[in-house]
Amino acid sequence: MSIENIVIRNMTEADIDQVAELVVRLKGLNEELDPHFKVVPNIYDVVKEYLARSLKDENTVVLVAEDTSNKVIAGIIRFVIEDRLFYEPRLKAQITDFYIRPQYRRKSLGKMLIDKTFEEARKRGAGIVTAIYPAGNSIADSFYTRLGFTELNKELYKPCSI
Repeated sequence: MSIENIVIRNMTEADIDQVAELVVRLKGLNEELDPHFKVVPNIYDVVKEYLARSLKDENTVVLVAEDTSNKVIAGIIRFVIEDRLFYEPRLKAQITDFYIRPQYRRKSLGKMLIDKTFEEARKRGAGIVTAIYPAGNSIADSFYTRLGFTELNKELYKPCSI
């Protein structure tokens, strides 16, 4: 697939079904990479509600990359503006979801979505952009490192014993 007809824009309510499909794929991939990311049985419904809430939240942005030649959402990126309270710069944009359909990969669409994320984050006052994803995702590691991202935090976990 070519990216010459790609338009990056904000998600609308009409996009939710297509975007939900991509987010479900992303969460399924996370589960494949790490069994600690076991998706819930009703994942599609949960994702649709998540996206509907995202549309209403002034601190959340969901961008879609639409292939205007066939009206397919080729990729999505979701980020949340957060206040770092104790640190400068105070505001950050944290990428929480990022997925591109396989047939649109390796065509610079990911970089286009990241560039638009930085543009939108700056408009909202963010001084940095971070990305959160499963530790075992070496593809994401490589992608973000290639774009100049560096490690900022570590998140460790241990299951609660009952």
